[in-house]
Amino acid sequence: MEDSEILDQRPCFHSPEPEATRRYGEGLARVWREMNAPGPGGLVVSLRGDLGAGKTVFVKGLARGLGIDESLVSSPTFVLANQYASPGEGLSLHHVDFYRLESPDELESMGFFDLIAPRAILAVEWGPKFPGELPSDRLELELEADGGSRLLRAEARGPEAARILAGWSASLAE
Repeated sequence: MEDSEILDQRPCFHSPEPEATRRYGEGLARVWREMNAPGPGGLVVSLRGDLGAGKTVFVKGLARGLGIDESLVSSPTFVLANQYASPGEGLSLHHVDFYRLESPDELESMGFFDLIAPRAILAVEWGPKFPGELPSDRLELELEADGGSRLLRAEARGPEAARILAGWSASLAE
């Protein structure tokens, strides 16, 4: 898969505490649901940031926004992938971690490409490790720790991701 151009101005969001990071994830999932319901489009979110930057906390927010019990969400560092179904809506959250993977060849054996699915959000921690294996139309999110708070920078790669990012940004401005 080819890498695509960045299609936005890279909006930044300040997160003073973990709950705010969760709310950002929740908001993104809600916007995606509203903008795609009942359509089949999926969303791929590539997450980058140092250990402890809040990637899994953000994914817990995505779960909450899809109506999934966020307490079920855990880092998939050792299991590589977790899947969660949204009750009653036919939506799902797929959570993958590339941290321990050594080669893109491992993605096929772990079933990664099957997780890029309609009606699903696929959150990929350490996604930049294998950017050529991600869909060209995706949302990239960098989480940067700044003392006790976090800075989230978003980039849309592709037209659908740009549409979702614009909707998410607008919802946060309200």
